[in-house]
Amino acid sequence: MKKKQLMAGVMAAGMAMSLAACGGSTSTAASTTESTAASTDAASAAEGDITLRFAWWGGDERANATLEVIKQFEAANPNIHIEAEYGSSDGYHDKLATQLASGTAADIVQIDPETMPAFVATGDYFLNYMDYDFDLSNFEESYISQRVNGRFDGKQLGLPTGIAGPALVVNKELADKYGIDFSQPYTWDQLIEWGKQVHEADPDTYLLCTNKEYITNLVFFNTMKQMTGKTLFDADTKAANFTQEDIEKSLDIVKALYDNNVCAPASYSSAYSNDDLQSDPNWIAGKYVCSFAYISTMNVMTAANPNATYITGTLPIMDGAKNDGWSCNCPQVLAVTSTCKNPEAAMKFMDYFFNSDEAESTLACVRSVPPTEKARTICEKDGTLDAGMMEAANIVSAMNGVSNDKYSSAPESKQIMVDTIEAVGYGTTDPASAAADMFKQLSNYISAQ
Repeated sequence: MKKKQLMAGVMAAGMAMSLAACGGSTSTAASTTESTAASTDAASAAEGDITLRFAWWGGDERANATLEVIKQFEAANPNIHIEAEYGSSDGYHDKLATQLASGTAADIVQIDPETMPAFVATGDYFLNYMDYDFDLSNFEESYISQRVNGRFDGKQLGLPTGIAGPALVVNKELADKYGIDFSQPYTWDQLIEWGKQVHEADPDTYLLCTNKEYITNLVFFNTMKQMTGKTLFDADTKAANFTQEDIEKSLDIVKALYDNNVCAPASYSSAYSNDDLQSDPNWIAGKYVCSFAYISTMNVMTAANPNATYITGTLPIMDGAKNDGWSCNCPQVLAVTSTCKNPEAAMKFMDYFFNSDEAESTLACVRSVPPTEKARTICEKDGTLDAGMMEAANIVSAMNGVSNDKYSSAPESKQIMVDTIEAVGYGTTDPASAAADMFKQLSNYISAQ
C-alpha cells in the first residue's frame, strides 16, 4: 500500500474532527536524574520489582501526557516502576550515542527517525518488537514496514509515534491583510515575492519565521530534492546525487530569503535556534505571516500567540521540479535497547503505550497525529484530533517527496550544511564560494563512511 493509501483512513477521520488543540507546548520540562546502577536493578528484580528508564525529549504537554500514561501503567502493574528522563532536544542524540556505545542508555528511548539508521548501522542496540509479546495489529503494515518507521532487515527495531512531516503554519489575519493565498500551489520564487511585498508594506513584519536549522532542513534539503529528484546520497552506494551547481542554486534561494527580507536577519534569528522559534518575540507579537514547522510541533507555534487565528498552508515547489521534495514520515520512533535487563516488562509497557484505549486517549496528539487508525478514532471521539495537524498530514502525504537518506541526515553532514547556510545568511560568503566549499566537505565526509 502506498503512502497516499495509508493516509486515506487518516483523511476520512479528519473530515469529522474537532478544532480542539492537542499537541506541543511552549516550554521544556526539566530532566529527571538517571538511575543506572546494575546492582540496584538486580536486587529489585530479585524482589519482584522492576525499574525501567524511559528517555524522550519534548515540551510540557508531551511530558505531562507521557507521565500520566506511566502513572496509569504503574497502577495496573505495581511491580514495574518507570523512571522518566526527559528534556529538550538539544544534545539529546549526541548523549544517546554515547550511552548506546557505553551500554548505559535508558531501557526505552525516543529517537529521531533520520538518526536511527546511523545507530542501527553502528551496533546491535535495539530489540526486535516481533520477538516479544507485542501486538502490532493496530499498525498498518505498509507504514511500519518502512525503514523510516523502524523496520530494518525485517526486524521492527522501533515503532512510529505518529504521522508527521513538514508543515506551514499561517497567521490567517496577516495572510488576508497582504492578499496571500497559501491554499494554492506556489513556487519558491513566489514565496520570495510575497516576502518582499510584506516587508515593503511594513518594515517590522516578515513573511517567514525561521532560523538556520529550519532553512537547512526544510529549504535546502527540499530544494535539492526538487532539483535532482533524489536524496542527496544514495543510501546503498553512497554516491552523491547532486552537483556543486545544484548546491549553488539552492544557496541562491537561501540568500534570496535573507536579501529580500523574506525572513529576519540571520543575526536576529540566531537567538532562537533549533526548535525555539516559538520564543521569538516577533512571532508572539504577530509580526510574521507564517512559519515552517513540523506537524508534531505546530501547536507549539500556535500556542505562543493565542491572539492569532492560524490555518495550515501548502508547501512551495519550484518550477520544473523532478520531485516534490516534501515527504510524510514519522516524528519519532520508540525503541527498547538491547541492554534492557527486563525486556518483557519494557515491551509490556510499550504495548500499553501504543495499544491501550486509555493511553491513546491521554497521549492524543502530543507526538503528532496518532500512528494508528484506532488511536485516531479515539482522538476524534474525544475531540482531540487537531484540525491543523490533520490537514498538514493530508497535505504532505499527497506529495511524492522522498525521505532524507541516512548519510545526509547524519550529524556530521548536517553540521556542514548548517554552518554553510549560516555563513550565507550572515553574508560572509557568496553562494558560489559556499557551494564549492560545501561540495568539498560533503565529498570528504562521504568518502570516510
